[in-house]
Amino acid sequence: MPKLLNIFSALFILRLGLGINMLMHGLVRLPKLNAFATKMATGFEGTFLPTALAKPFLLILPILEFLAGILILAGGKYGRYGLILCGLILGALLLGTTLKEDWGTAGTQLIYVLATAYGLALYEQQDRTLT
Repeated sequence: MPKLLNIFSALFILRLGLGINMLMHGLVRLPKLNAFATKMATGFEGTFLPTALAKPFLLILPILEFLAGILILAGGKYGRYGLILCGLILGALLLGTTLKEDWGTAGTQLIYVLATAYGLALYEQQDRTLT
């Protein structure tokens, strides 16, 4: 049983940190959604990604981040869905970040990718320990 407690504790701490991070990324941007999307879309000038594609994604990004955060914090099967959504969001963000050749931010985003993958692995390990 101590192994299960360790897995549960690690998963809880990871969900708490990543969930709050995603939740707050979305929450603080929602009141200023259009200004956020417009400002961020200008960063894609000079890349092959047109602003006409970047801005619609940036308008829904905070909603997706907020939703992922809520799901991750909820835990259980919702936490898994939240981590999967988080991984998809991070994949899209990495694409945009590397298009802009912002390698420092891409490195930071990779840390979030690792945390997300680790959370999903902990869920799998927890399931195996329970059966």
